[in-house]
Amino acid sequence: MWCRMSKHVVAMLVGLVFLFSAPLAEAQPTRVLWWNGTRDEPPNMYARDRQTMADYIGAYQGGQVFDVTMRSSLRGGDLAQALSSAPFDIVILDVVTRRRYMNAQDLTALKNFYASGKTGLMLDGSIWIRNFKKFPVTTFPGENGSVAGLLINQMFVLAEAGGGIFIGADHDTYQVGANQALQALVPGAKFSGSTNPSSDGQFIGNALLGKRVPITARDILRHWEAVPNQGEAPVGEFTDFLGHPVTLYSLVETADKPGGGRKRPYISASVFPGAGQTDIDSDEPVFDNLPTHKSGG
Repeated sequence: MWCRMSKHVVAMLVGLVFLFSAPLAEAQPTRVLWWNGTRDEPPNMYARDRQTMADYIGAYQGGQVFDVTMRSSLRGGDLAQALSSAPFDIVILDVVTRRRYMNAQDLTALKNFYASGKTGLMLDGSIWIRNFKKFPVTTFPGENGSVAGLLINQMFVLAEAGGGIFIGADHDTYQVGANQALQALVPGAKFSGSTNPSSDGQFIGNALLGKRVPITARDILRHWEAVPNQGEAPVGEFTDFLGHPVTLYSLVETADKPGGGRKRPYISASVFPGAGQTDIDSDEPVFDNLPTHKSGG
């Protein structure tokens, strides 16, 4: 009896040693398609500046987190071709345009990607100035690396949601392409207007300031104040093209100068950001383990 039990115990120990000595399977990087559908507009906006941002995401933590493919085109059908070329987890639609470029094939491919389960949405009315060479404060990676950190935090929000679509826009003149894509997915939701940020506002939750990279609200506000004409992102209850309810939450909002008016959302998402708030002019970093953090009193 003892002999049989000993053999059994030895077998278990050998199995445990093998289990814990075997190499752990490495997590695969999140696959990202950065689709640049924005025309070069000298002297400040070029595709190479968008490439800089895409490369930054791909190089984050030694390239172990995100695997980024960038494509640039203003021709209908090319987005559909890119989406069919490889599997992706996140699609960034950097389509800050004055007119529609996507055709029916592109929109169908985008809907199919969404319907595959990649239903997270990140809607950003300030993507065009994320790397804007007019001022030092607006050049990527931004004041104290703030806009680069903001971009990485947005990527983690979508990755943790199981994948999804990031749609970037700017002020109302340049919202046509973004709204074409957004309304194909969520009819009734749209970017609008042109903003002029004041210090009367808040970042909501920790999704943007401290999801993975701690950054300060004040550094982001300085960036936005330097080019005061971002777009307003949609917030509220909607129904997507599949007939499913979608709630778009404000992640950061501020009243136009001089303050005191309606708070206008600059970035929204289909992911609840948490209940904490950080004043938009706070210079205090926010961390992921402080979801109810609120500075300013």
